[in-house]
Amino acid sequence: MNPKLSLIVFLLLGSLYTTAQQNSPFSRYGLGETSPRQNVISRAIGGIGSTYGNGQSVNFANPASYSDLKIVTYDIGITLDSRTLKSTSPVQKYSAINLTPAYVALGMPISKKHNLGLAFGLRPLTRIGYSIQENRRIAGSGRDSMLYIYEGDGGLYQGFVGIGKRWGGLRIGLNTGYMFGNKNNNTRAIPIDSMNTYKSNSATNTSFGSFFFNGGLQYDVNLSKTSFLRLGLAGNLRQNLKASQSAIRETFTYDANGTPITIDTVAVSPEVNGTINLPVSYTAGISINTSLVDRLGNRIDKSLIAVEYESTQWSNYRFFNNAERFNNSSLLKIGGQFTPNPLSLRSYWNRVTYRAGFYFGQEALTADRNKLPIYAVTLGAGLPVRKWRSFDNQYTIVNTTFEIGSRGNKNNNISEGFFRFSLGLNLSDVWFIKRKYE
Repeated sequence: MNPKLSLIVFLLLGSLYTTAQQNSPFSRYGLGETSPRQNVISRAIGGIGSTYGNGQSVNFANPASYSDLKIVTYDIGITLDSRTLKSTSPVQKYSAINLTPAYVALGMPISKKHNLGLAFGLRPLTRIGYSIQENRRIAGSGRDSMLYIYEGDGGLYQGFVGIGKRWGGLRIGLNTGYMFGNKNNNTRAIPIDSMNTYKSNSATNTSFGSFFFNGGLQYDVNLSKTSFLRLGLAGNLRQNLKASQSAIRETFTYDANGTPITIDTVAVSPEVNGTINLPVSYTAGISINTSLVDRLGNRIDKSLIAVEYESTQWSNYRFFNNAERFNNSSLLKIGGQFTPNPLSLRSYWNRVTYRAGFYFGQEALTADRNKLPIYAVTLGAGLPVRKWRSFDNQYTIVNTTFEIGSRGNKNNNISEGFFRFSLGLNLSDVWFIKRKYE
């Protein structure tokens, strides 16, 4: 493998274990905010994943697509996330920008004769990161009041390996691996009017992990020599995470740098083992695809338009047998892509793939006892990068996605506007083929 590529992969793998410096009150609930489940290409077409397939990218949203992998391909993504939170009572506004790794994956054909493909990788599933302040007057104390600071960090991650097999127009795939993570919550109580009262902190730390399974299938119906209709289905059944939780109650003070320092430990709860129940989730979609055939007989994607529905039964989520006020979430997605002429030798911009889409639906959370809607528009492009000596199947493609959306509306006290820029690299063939001649 190219040494520079090895360094990139190493840095991405290491950074997946760090917590992003985000601040979203929505991540306080459950196991945090759900990270996008698709690679950068699918994000640009509205999040379509169940029907998407590409021989030079890893679509981990539906492992059935692995069967179409043509060559060894690294698929790496990072995301720049910008969001603005607004509240109407009191009137406040907060903005944050975060750069986080999205995923790193490797896909390869195991047997082209038997249409068998393999993929593995690492990616975040959820992220926790929030810091919320609240002033509250102490009941029956006259003018005394307290400042409460609620903070949390952590998230859920997934290391996966999957296999996909194709029989004619039918593809079936399975992902398995290990999910792991932690959730840390702190509540600090700071007296505002009294200098003689200790500050207190209540901290609860939970770690969790378990093996997982999810699967998918795709089925193609030929409409003509150059077009076909594809049906896709992907998802998982209910899954359980083994968890352990500990809690501590302490008094503290701040040093000169503003770092909390423990004064005295008031209580330490023994570690408790339990279970986190993750709900059933599925996506189903349909797409119409067109293609060209090159001089070697390879079918090259030209255009795609797709519709997909996604649902997760969050009302069945349980944390140590405790339910949270979650609704079942749902999303409707529409998207497509178009390459003017993927075989063009004269015009670079004819070989670029242009993508667009949008999605809208209902988040699992309720805000102020009202539903929390979400909607976004997506745009992107696949930019081929070629060296001066270009051989078949030897290339790098830079994929981009711009996502602009909102969570909440005028019925919610807190709403969020967000902008995501995702950058993905598909590094294929030339990075991995051993030289036969020097």
